Amino acid sequence: MLAIIDFFLQITLRRRGPEDLPDSRFLLLLSALCYAIVQLFLALPIYSLSVMLFRSVLIDIGLLCITVWGLLWLTRHMSRSGQTLTAFFGTGALLGVLMLPFNYWLDALSVPGQPALLPTTALLAIVSWSLVVNGHIFSRALSIPFVAGLMLSLAYFFLNYLVFWQLGPPPA
Repeated sequence: MLAIIDFFLQITLRRRGPEDLPDSRFLLLLSALCYAIVQLFLALPIYSLSVMLFRSVLIDIGLLCITVWGLLWLTRHMSRSGQTLTAFFGTGALLGVLMLPFNYWLDALSVPGQPALLPTTALLAIVSWSLVVNGHIFSRALSIPFVAGLMLSLAYFFLNYLVFWQLGPPPA
């Protein structure tokens, strides 16, 4: 298990790419499950225990799969879909675990008019690095320059934001 975590860590440090992962359905499902669990805990302060909590995670996973499959199809690299999704889910779960303490710290400090500089800055740093990691995965999976992968990562981030914005505000 530590070897798998280390492998995803190497991808987050841009030392390895999705092509270095085994094309394993088991690893894909395991990483997707870990990603879903971490996303549930990250979204819990926003949605509480509600149908929307589970729906938001399913929408997030579905949007990622559709985006990856669409881009791989356009670039004629569909054979890389398993490894690419495994890389996205695994690194997303790993970075999500790093976000958890800051996410809950920020939630505990959420007093109107009081800044929560440290947890907000930490979350911003992790999200920024996540964009870099996603850009790295896109660039390696699609065989495009890193800058183009980073642009796709930013575009996906905004697409994800727009989709969740359309869902409306979280329940009060």
